[in-house]
Amino acid sequence: MFSQSCSEPQPAQPAVSEFDTTGVSTSGAILLQGKMVVIPPPALLSHVIAKESIPFETRGVTDAGNTEQWTSEMKKALYLGVLGADLSYLINYRQSATIPQYLASIRRLTADLDISRDVDSELLSQIEAGLDNPSSILGLNSVFFRNLESYLKSNNRHDLSTYILLGGWTEAMHQLASPADSITGQPLNRLLAEQTFSASGVRALAESIQDDSFTAVKSAIIELCDALETLEKTYLFNEPVHDRRQGITYLRSKTEVSCSDDELLELHELIRETRNLIVTP
Repeated sequence: MFSQSCSEPQPAQPAVSEFDTTGVSTSGAILLQGKMVVIPPPALLSHVIAKESIPFETRGVTDAGNTEQWTSEMKKALYLGVLGADLSYLINYRQSATIPQYLASIRRLTADLDISRDVDSELLSQIEAGLDNPSSILGLNSVFFRNLESYLKSNNRHDLSTYILLGGWTEAMHQLASPADSITGQPLNRLLAEQTFSASGVRALAESIQDDSFTAVKSAIIELCDALETLEKTYLFNEPVHDRRQGITYLRSKTEVSCSDDELLELHELIRETRNLIVTP
């Protein structure tokens, strides 16, 4: 069993205005019907994986060459989110020979979803032109998906936007789990368990979709979120620190997450099942 501690000082968050809207953002902050939820963007998680000096895993990404298999709008949008997470993963591991194939598939899916005219195609061209600069590509990739989700929100295509984000989150979870030939001692176990804090937000997004064709995927995502939320969390209170000169209050309390080998095995299996539902036509 391991524990995770969040002890770095964090500034208190400002209050969120109470207004009713639905939208997602690759920054991780999401306003869902007036409530703020935070989900870590795939680009951040893939960056952390690479920083752990874990070797590149070909099984960490899906096949980008079969976009014609996807026939429904729901499946195409989910898969677009998967490809976005894969692109971040490939960029962090400097897989420049493979990146163009994923960019081409992203272009095809945006065209199939009839949104290619309304997203910044020039931005994709900049990504393609910057293959020798992984840091630049990663930033451009995040901007592209943020702009895409902003367009979908403003044009009242909330379900499509949510599918993209859920597909990306599931693929990022797969990338956290895929290096584990054995559960014990896997260096990403702690980061995987930390997703307990984003589980409620992911569930809220999944439950906001009422399309019957999404039922199987929604049920799998909710089951995975349930397993994440049942992980034992211990809250240790420390007095906050007030910086009067800056007008900032820093929170110093600690939250520890405990996860047994059996719980990790269950998480890995639920991640595999959820991803299979998304990437299987």
